[in-house]
Amino acid sequence: MIKSNPVKALLKAGKPAFGTWITLCPHPRVVKIFAAAGFDFVIIEMEHTDFNMQTVASLVMLAREAGLVPIVRTPGTIKPHDLTRPLDAGAQGLLLPAIDTPEQIDAIIQATKYYPLGNRPMNLRGPHTDYTVAKPEAIIAHLNSQTLSVVMIESQIGIDNLDAICKVEGVDAVMVGPDDLSQDLGVPGQLTHPKVAEAVDRIFATCKANGVAYGMSCHNAEMAEKLVARGCTWLPYSNDAAMVFNAATGIVPQLMKIGGRA
Repeated sequence: MIKSNPVKALLKAGKPAFGTWITLCPHPRVVKIFAAAGFDFVIIEMEHTDFNMQTVASLVMLAREAGLVPIVRTPGTIKPHDLTRPLDAGAQGLLLPAIDTPEQIDAIIQATKYYPLGNRPMNLRGPHTDYTVAKPEAIIAHLNSQTLSVVMIESQIGIDNLDAICKVEGVDAVMVGPDDLSQDLGVPGQLTHPKVAEAVDRIFATCKANGVAYGMSCHNAEMAEKLVARGCTWLPYSNDAAMVFNAATGIVPQLMKIGGRA
């Protein structure tokens, strides 16, 4: 039986889905740790890492078996194979960077959904189908309905076109990319700047008006609570590198003080 996508079910029900990112350590045990911790999904980063497709495929398969929904942030959205190869490897969704127009996301949906929603290259026996033997139409219907498409809005153009983007069939959720958005707005890295805050407000309001799930990364429980209060249901938490760094920088000064070296 082909695995379902519980994250997509949570978003459809208007309930928060919490996950995290693998950006640093592609070791299989990291996936097992995140699964044991109870996250709903894991995002495997390809845009800002040196992970190759073989590494991503291994992490995706392990995540599926561990009960985590594997999402891949693609290195781009121009080449169809950058989109379909992670899906054929078993990814249950894609996080799509820098979406600016409805035409752009419509082309992506066409490339990543099977007929009648699109023209994704046919391959119905692989990790993405859990090697299930079933009628082609049943497999196609399952994959079309269970594959998650999350749009990243990272520019003023994307914000201006967001209402039309939300109306494209196949868009499941919208995520704010605050870093690139701040740069596009002329205040790079100033994530609390009024321009960024106003842009985020507009993105959330547009998604809410269209009934599309939305959210952004949270870095602590307090931030997650505030975002949920604002209606966010797509909530990646931190990442593997940040968790290691924060734990180390939190304890080392205390150890140095204990050792008389502060």
